[in-house]
Amino acid sequence: MSSELIAVTLALTSALMFAFTFTLVRVGVKTASSETALWVTLAINVVFLWGWSLVGYGWQFGDWWQWRYFFIAGIFAPLLGRLFQFLGMAKLGSNITTPLTLTHPVVTLVLAMAFLGETLTLLGLFGALLVIIGSVFVGSQGGKNQTASLKAVPKSYLLLPMVASLSYGISMVFRKIGIDIGTDAVTAAAVTTTSSWLFASIYTGGSSGFRKIRCTTNEFGFFLLAGIFSSLGPVLLYFSLQYADLVIVAPLASTTPLFVLLMSYLFLRADEIFTTKVVMGTIATVLGVMMVTMYGIA
Repeated sequence: MSSELIAVTLALTSALMFAFTFTLVRVGVKTASSETALWVTLAINVVFLWGWSLVGYGWQFGDWWQWRYFFIAGIFAPLLGRLFQFLGMAKLGSNITTPLTLTHPVVTLVLAMAFLGETLTLLGLFGALLVIIGSVFVGSQGGKNQTASLKAVPKSYLLLPMVASLSYGISMVFRKIGIDIGTDAVTAAAVTTTSSWLFASIYTGGSSGFRKIRCTTNEFGFFLLAGIFSSLGPVLLYFSLQYADLVIVAPLASTTPLFVLLMSYLFLRADEIFTTKVVMGTIATVLGVMMVTMYGIA
């Protein structure tokens, strides 16, 4: 198997892990807040990944400075990315926020080409754009009743999902820079999630939010599973970055909405899920993945 095909497989599997995460939280959470889901799953990430890192790789922090890129990446995402995404959903609704946020691979592509010197063939670039467009179409499915009218809200609120998209895109660039230094994927993921958890804890503590972090035993069980899957996601993503350029991995890793849609149909029995927009988005995503796989390397 070629290194590019390995990278494609790992990136898609990473997206699948995050899809499991979102589906578990959606199914299991009845009374817990989104802040609780974020903080608890991040805490589980920290425990799970550091345990894996120390057992599998030992102590690697004689030189703390080499991990700086992953620490910075964790500030941008999931921390700032999710924060502005949640704020956008509160102001605009998910049907407007989600598609705008899912444009983050475009940010990553531009930054990777501008600052990392990465390139794609013309067909590979077209395939990457198809994946992104397909993900945006699929991601816009659902949440229609929660969508605010743009005529009724300030246009400045559109900056919230745009900042989320920018944060996710920048985070991917820092992750690629860090993984190219030669660090291992598990410890890299541990540092990234610890950074997000640390700043999330500071924010939660400063706003007296710890009193609101409550969940039932049943909900915690779902959070535990979600935390494990969301721990595997970044590890697989880092492994994929070891085999291919960011311009190939980033669009493929953004296919999570397609897997979420499939799981919603299988496990949540969602009605009227296959709209024209969803079918078009699914076709675009699949064709894009095939084109990136076959024509992605310049």
